[in-house]
This record gives sequence, C-alpha cells and structure tokens, in this order.
Amino acid sequence: MTTRKLTTLLIAFFGGLALTVSSARAEMRTWTSADGKTLKAEFSGSSGAGASAMVKLKMEDGSVIDYPVAKLSEADRLFVKGNLPTDPLALAAEIDKLVLNKLKESYYGLREELAALPQKTDLTNDEKVKRKEEIEKEMQMCIPNELTNDNQFLRRVYLDAVGRIPTYDEAVAFLDDRAPNKRALLIDKLLESEGYVMRMYNYYADLLRVREGVTMMGNGDLKVDPYMEYIKQSIREDKPFDVLVKELLTAKGKLWEDPAAGYLVADQGMRLCNLSNTFTIFMGTEITCAQCHDHPFEEVYQMDFYKMAAFMGETETRARGGDSMMMGGGDYRTELARMNKVLKDAGKLRPNQNEDQNLSQWLGTHNTQVVDTKANAVKLPHDYKYDDGEPEAKVAPGTYFGDKMDLTKFETPREAFANWVVSPGNPRFTVNTVNRLWKIAFGLAQIEPVYNIPGHLDGQAQNYELLTFLEEMMKDFNFSVKDFFRVVYNTQTYQREAETLSPSLTQIDKGTYHFPGPVLRRMSAEQIWDSLVALTTPDPESVIRRGWEQYKVVMAVDPVTLKTADDIEKWKTDWRNVSQLQKYSGEVVSRDDMVDGVQMFRASELRQPMPADHFLRTFGQSDRQLIENQFTTGSAPQVMNLLNGEITNKILTSPDAYLIKEIAYGKGSKRDNVDKIFLSVLGRYPTSQEKTTAQSGMRAKTERDMSEAEKLQTEAQAIGNVIWALVNTREFLFIQ
Repeated sequence: MTTRKLTTLLIAFFGGLALTVSSARAEMRTWTSADGKTLKAEFSGSSGAGASAMVKLKMEDGSVIDYPVAKLSEADRLFVKGNLPTDPLALAAEIDKLVLNKLKESYYGLREELAALPQKTDLTNDEKVKRKEEIEKEMQMCIPNELTNDNQFLRRVYLDAVGRIPTYDEAVAFLDDRAPNKRALLIDKLLESEGYVMRMYNYYADLLRVREGVTMMGNGDLKVDPYMEYIKQSIREDKPFDVLVKELLTAKGKLWEDPAAGYLVADQGMRLCNLSNTFTIFMGTEITCAQCHDHPFEEVYQMDFYKMAAFMGETETRARGGDSMMMGGGDYRTELARMNKVLKDAGKLRPNQNEDQNLSQWLGTHNTQVVDTKANAVKLPHDYKYDDGEPEAKVAPGTYFGDKMDLTKFETPREAFANWVVSPGNPRFTVNTVNRLWKIAFGLAQIEPVYNIPGHLDGQAQNYELLTFLEEMMKDFNFSVKDFFRVVYNTQTYQREAETLSPSLTQIDKGTYHFPGPVLRRMSAEQIWDSLVALTTPDPESVIRRGWEQYKVVMAVDPVTLKTADDIEKWKTDWRNVSQLQKYSGEVVSRDDMVDGVQMFRASELRQPMPADHFLRTFGQSDRQLIENQFTTGSAPQVMNLLNGEITNKILTSPDAYLIKEIAYGKGSKRDNVDKIFLSVLGRYPTSQEKTTAQSGMRAKTERDMSEAEKLQTEAQAIGNVIWALVNTREFLFIQ
C-alpha cells in the first residue's frame, strides 16, 4: 500500500469519530449519583457499554464530562438505557465507531513500536527484522478495507443470512434497485425468509449435534423430526435465545411430545458429558478436564464440576419399566407377545422368525423420555483425591460463579440450573452468545477459540468495549438473534471488503485482528451444497422436511388397539412414512422433483447428517458427534469431487438442471446468456474478456442429422461446461 493511500485512508476513517446525539435529548436535568449527590447537566449521549459504559454530561459552561453509568442512581441508569439508540442503523454506527477506534488505537501503538524497534537491546538483528515484518503487516491490517460494491455485498449477505448464493432473478432485482436503502431492505427480507431458517438450522444442528436417531450413537428407532422442526420453528418465530436454551434444559417427557427433550436425550446415559457440552455450547467454557481433576488453566475445581453436575442428578433420559410405555395401561411385554403371535399366525413373519424386531424396537422408544426421579444420582468418583470431599460421597448442587441458586424456589434442581445458565447474573452466557454470532458474520470471533472464554474479559477480548456493547445490545433486544444480525449486517464493518491478509495465529490468540473487514472464508459444506441447489432447482426453498405431527400421531396409537395383522402392518407403514420430504402444498416429493434422480434439496431438509461418502460430508459437514465438528479445509477428495464428481459433472450440467433449462430453452442471445450464467454463479456481470471466452465455450458442435432434442441436449452440455468452469473457481468457493 502506498504512503499516499495510507494517509488518505487514515484521514478518511479515523477522522471525526465524535458521538452525535439527537437534539431532542439535549435538555438540562438533575442527575443523581448512587451515593445521593446531584448535578445539573444536559444528556449528551453515551459511549461504551456494560461495566465500562459512560454517560456524556454537558455542563452549564459548555464543557462535557464522562461519568460512569454504573455510578448513577437506578432511575438515571434507566433514563440512559431508555435513550440509547434502538434503530438498527444507529446501533450499527455505534459498532462501527468502536471498531474504528480500536483500529486507530492499534495502528498508532504499532507505529510507536516500529519506531522504537531499532533501539531495542533485547532482540537480535534477525529478530528485529522478523518483528518489523510482523508490525508492518499488522499495521496494514489496521486500515479499514473499502466498502463492498453491490455485487460483493449481495453475494456475501445471501451466503451469510440464507446460506446460499442468490438466484439470477434475486441478483437482478437487487442490482437494478435504485433505492438508497436497498441494502437494509434486502437484509430485512432475508432475515424473514425460509432460507434464513434453513441456514441457521444448519448452524444449530452442528452446535447441538442434531442427528438421525438423536442419541450419541444414533438410535435408528427414534425419529429426529420433532427435534429438527422444533429448532426450525424457534428460528422462524425468532424465539429469544435465552428462552430456547431454557426450554432445552427443562424439557420433559417423550421427544414427539416435547421435542426440546432432544438436547438431553442426545447424551443419553452420559450426564457428566452433557454438563460439559452445556458449558461449552452456552457459556463458551471448556470444563471437561475438571471431571477428572482440578482444571489446570481455569479456576474450576473437580468439586465444582460435580456440584454443577448435581443440578442434573435427578434427571434421567430413560424411563424405568415397560408399563410406562403403554397408552391404555396394559402390560407392554404381554401386548408385544400378542402382536408377534398375530403376525406369525397371519404369515407375516419368516418361517424361522418368532418376533418382528422392528415392532419391538419402535414401540420400545416410548422408554426414551426425560424424567425427574427426585433422587440425586451424582456422587464423587471412587478415586477422588482432594481434601474437600470423600470418594463416592453424595454431592449437593452448587454454582461456582455467578448467582447462587435457592433450590427451594424451583420445582427441580435442573430448573434452577436452567435459570442460572440464562440469568443476567451469569457473566458468560450473553458474552458467549454474541461472540458466536459475531463469528457467523465475520468468520472470526471476538474471543478465540469460542469455547474458551476467560474469566476476565478485559485484556482478553479483541475489543472489550465492542464486546460489552454487543452484550448489552443483545440484552436490550431480549436475545433476538434476528435483531442482532439486522444490526451487524447493516454495519460498515460487515459491509467492507474481506481481509485477504490472513490473521496470524498470534493475532488470533492475542486478539489483535481488529476487523478491517470480515476474514476471507471458504464456504461451509452446506453453503456449497445449497448454492448448487440454487443453480439446479427453480425454487431452492420449495421443499421442506415435515414429520413431527405425523410421528406424534403414529406414536400415540395404543398397541392394544392393533388387533389384526393388517392393523399392525399399517402402523409399521405409517411409522416408515414419517420424515418424507414435502412441498409447501403438502404434496410428497417424487422422483420428478429431483435432478437426474438426485435429491437437490437444501441440506437442512436432508438426512442429518448425510452418509460419509456424500458430497456434503466430503466438503466438511459435521458427523454431529462433537460440537461444531464441521471443517472448511481443502482435501484431495474435494478436488476430485469438483473436477470429476457426479454432482458437478452430471447434475450441475444436466439438461434437467434449472439454470441450463432456462438458458438452453429460454430466450436470449449468447451475450445475454453469459450475463445470466455469471450473475447466477458469481453474482456479478462478466468482464469483456470473460464474456468472449464464455461465448466461445458455449458454441455447441451439432450435426445436420441430429434431432432437435439431440441438438438441444448438445447445447445444454456446452452451457453446462461454462457453469462447471465457474463453479470450479476460487471466486465461487470463497465468501469475499
């Protein structure tokens, strides 16, 4: 970067960061401190957030002082909070100021270090040369990137908000729009779409390890559909995140009756593992080490771990006794034996078979349910070696940070635990939430890794003031994830070009990457797949997986009522038909809705997860065994899939693929069709050189004796070759 450009950018971005305030709020009033002292001043705005929030008070002589909000009376604190900006654009501007201030502070700090480097006596010449290179790179990364153009913004916000690239029609509609606020309007539209639900479901499914069979090893006899639909509906209605978490931790009963039970059932029989997962997911804290010994790096002792586990000590994920499974109060084993005899007498079993194994296993899932036993099963391990407890001693519930919980106020200890997790007194829940959501938008969190939030954020967070501002904003939004993204996607920080200089491990570890723009990222497996869906189907969100209501009806059938072999066989058929893909009309998807026999539907609606040899898994879809177990690193199998795989070579270039049909069988010149291909695949128009090359590649060699159908198919293949070439570019695979 040239010195002239550097100077220009510094003046443009670091000049004039003063906080502006609406004149409607600029009136003289009496302020009262927490200790009762009073002062007359105008409210002139605020800065910071959380514990570091400051109110700006304009004195009668015109001077302005900063006063800590925390030291004001409760009434004045409420006044300040009530006058904070709530408009997404105003909040976005506040975030931008905090980001720019951090960039400015870091830039000038690095400049001073660079100037002092030659005089340092504790470094060798080689070390000075290396550090000089590091400083110069970091200084360059402290200059805010330029704003994205409409094409770049369009593609990025579609991938981040709805998990796929825009279609041709969507791209044209946005690019042709002349409204000055069209970016904000598009953000609103995407956040209210079904595509947003599908994209966020993929994130939650990886975070919560949602999989077929629900349990860790995947009980194939238990349907995951109620849990899936519950998560999607929670996203769709923008259920407050703290409410969602509380429901997951307090759910009771059977999965098809209370689908939030899927969270606890996922770790069936592994109470201690579930506690570790809960801390990792919802508090950004890894405490697994403390299960076996005092944590080596955090102030978490083994006793703390077991006290926390004791909150869930009365909770079981498997009911005792078979009688509990019967709707009409009959004996389970007696009824099962009767039904097997009915099937055998009717010739529905093989000659050497005396029971229908599926029938037993499917009915047996009634036993899988979340119940509270009133007996705490948690005790210290047999080899406990610390002097604050005896081996195998019972442990009472207790928190090791945040609020102390009075168990007498709650029906069960886990209800107290759920309230503690999401309570304002928990110093990590909200910070963890905004830290994870920030990473979705920017590719890098404020605190990395996201599962290792330290006890003291000041000095640990990349931008302490920004993180606390986001924390307070999330609380003000009552944990609305949509509102959070609405603000973040409207920031200039998000709308800047991606940072092409990769943050070093040191920058990530020390939190010195200050977001001159989002980091350059490769699409996730789901984003790649769903983008291919957008290229091959007319409506990427037209197919949805529904099964909860059907599953509820099937599992509510009392086995006593299944009198004949036909009754039993019909019940089994109904069970198998749960989880069918449907159109919004309710019509079940058929082979005609596929592309050359392949289900080109959104990843969120397919098997959870797909088999190990599927395109999605090859490109990094999580196996859902570990929290956030997806990956975006490259591999040789990925290269082979792109170059020679069925999806890119057959399905993407098939005459049945939507984009190819639109071009081959639609109207328009080759020049127009090239534009359509580039807009559909890359979200931008081609350069003149690209257009010439693409037109040449689209020339199909046809013979005179070919039928019209053969000619069209040949032309479709030529069009497919151009699409294939663009999909194999880095521009397609990366979010810029």
